[in-house]
Amino acid sequence: MDTVTFYFSFRSPYAWLAFHRIHAALAGLPVELERVPVFPPPNFPNDPAAVPAKLRYLMEDVGRIAAAYGLTLRWPERGDTNWMRPHAAYVFATRRGCGDAFALQTFAARFQRGADVGDNAVLADVARRCDLDPAAVVRAADDADMHAEVVRGMQRAVGQELFGVPTFIYRGQKFWGNDRIEWLVRTIQSDLGQSVPDPRAEQLARPSA
Repeated sequence: MDTVTFYFSFRSPYAWLAFHRIHAALAGLPVELERVPVFPPPNFPNDPAAVPAKLRYLMEDVGRIAAAYGLTLRWPERGDTNWMRPHAAYVFATRRGCGDAFALQTFAARFQRGADVGDNAVLADVARRCDLDPAAVVRAADDADMHAEVVRGMQRAVGQELFGVPTFIYRGQKFWGNDRIEWLVRTIQSDLGQSVPDPRAEQLARPSA
């Protein structure tokens, strides 16, 4: 069975949107989804928050997509936090078999309740919503072993020349962005010998003259 590696970050609203879609998108396809949490280092050159016009566009774009998905959106007052902590807590939750639930609740805390997901009280609340021990989750956020696993994932991302999230890698091919999930699925289906729609038949793909 092939693996689709899904690099995501709790910092990214597009990763939030993609996390809601990817399971249904891959349903019925013979692939295994590997989730790898990452976060940008300081002074990351591709950081949209460093470009005011890009950030304004991002907020508008995410808002319309979230509304189309039926998701409420509340931007966090604090844009950044100690990103190692929620990602390390995710590793802990994954080891206990509830990584997806923890990720979705963490994303909800950040983008639907506007909370600081690096805060102990917020992590404890996420844990309770996932039936995890809140104290254990808070400890895991600062646990060296959990941190080491996050670092290993980030080193993999660097080795694969990742420049943003969400990114999906399938058979060495990269698909960057929530809006590339359809192309990921299309590629998998094509490799399986399944028929896929011809993009040239789409009205918007036709030349205007």
